Amino acid sequence: MPPVPNRPLEVRLFDLRPGAVVAPAGCGKTQTVVDALAGHEGLPVLVLTHTNAGVTALRTRLARAGVVAERFRVATIDGWALKLIHLYPRLAGFRNDAERVDYQSTQDAAVAVLESGALASVLRGTYARVVVDEYQDCSARQHRLVCALAAELPCHVLGDPLQCIFDFNDEHPDWHADVLSTFGVVRELDVPYRWVNAKQGDFGQWILDARTDLLRGAQIDLRAGPPAVRWQQLAADPTQRVREQAAIVASVRTRAGSGLLIIGDSRPVKNRLDFARANVGVQVVEPVDLADLITAAGEIDAVTHVQRLNAVLRFVSKAMAGVARPLAERVNALRRGDPSSGPSSVERICLRFFDGAGLVDVGRLLDELRHTPGVHVYRPHLLAVMLAALSRAQARGISLKDAAIAEREAHRVKGRPLPPRGIGSTLLLKGLESEHAVVLNADPMNAQNLYVALSRASTSLTVFSSSPLVP
Repeated sequence: MPPVPNRPLEVRLFDLRPGAVVAPAGCGKTQTVVDALAGHEGLPVLVLTHTNAGVTALRTRLARAGVVAERFRVATIDGWALKLIHLYPRLAGFRNDAERVDYQSTQDAAVAVLESGALASVLRGTYARVVVDEYQDCSARQHRLVCALAAELPCHVLGDPLQCIFDFNDEHPDWHADVLSTFGVVRELDVPYRWVNAKQGDFGQWILDARTDLLRGAQIDLRAGPPAVRWQQLAADPTQRVREQAAIVASVRTRAGSGLLIIGDSRPVKNRLDFARANVGVQVVEPVDLADLITAAGEIDAVTHVQRLNAVLRFVSKAMAGVARPLAERVNALRRGDPSSGPSSVERICLRFFDGAGLVDVGRLLDELRHTPGVHVYRPHLLAVMLAALSRAQARGISLKDAAIAEREAHRVKGRPLPPRGIGSTLLLKGLESEHAVVLNADPMNAQNLYVALSRASTSLTVFSSSPLVP
């Protein structure tokens, strides 16, 4: 394959008529948006996407490219809708409760404002055009909102129907009957930059060919892949299966700055957690809701004395491996006065809980445990946000649960950190990339999840499945 530049400058988005750009994985979609904004002049472009982390990532890419902030406004679709109905409450005819946001009603109200036509001149005087990223993830309500915007402003939507794996309460619009009938295809990106830039052009072409097969309902033969793709038959015996998966993951050698994504089962989550717990160096890529954090914070808040110690140790078991199992028994023995030796630093902190230890001691215990030799922190993000919540709760005099919710929201905007050897589901890893990937079990995956899994790695891919023909 002839050399291709890192940047897809030949795709000049704003020179195309308004419409849909079909963007397969790894073909330069984000860079196409960045290049378009870099060359734009005039009123700012409204760029909409789905998550706060996506907003942050796009702003970071734009800043790195030196694109001046006056040329764009980046927001989530729902965030922009919230702002719209807040600015025009009488037109919207709806107001959210102070305690919670009703996103579907917010979307309906925003659509009503836009479809009324009352803001047509305001929109045209505020924005030059609209760009919507990851369009395949739009709900039907969000699609209607974008259509209402597109009635007033030139609009480009970018997406890939084969990467539609999010499950919304509101159904997705049909890609062909709804999306493409409104936004005709004006370009399909077809250069696999992710792989070309890694000098793996044949791997990238194989991914594009696999996408074509999956779109027409055909299977992929993993044995026919390029040298970078390896099929590993999934053992029937569960114990042997886990052992072989762990051996393959351990065999992947990464260089400094590169990484490994391990794509595990979407359900049950316990399978991914158990794999990370059992394999030192593997860390969990967390969901943005951090449900285990909020639950643990509430449990620690609700009790005192030894019950609080038990609540903390339950949280520890969800974030760290290698903590001595007889710790509770050892602490009880120390309380009885019959230890074989004096207390360790961890045990001394634990003993304080019998006298009503506060949040400062919770933080000290977690910090001491994570630095204990032999302890493997397999959920570092969960632990880091809990430690931040403990600091916030003490500094502001609020409950640990309230502090945990506040820290979760703050980290949601920042995005999830990607561990060097991270395990997650396709839902959690979509949009991420690394040099290497291991798919632990492709058997339950449909075409969309399989394509997302196969397209994460730029250099090497190993897929476990019962048969080489998938899905």
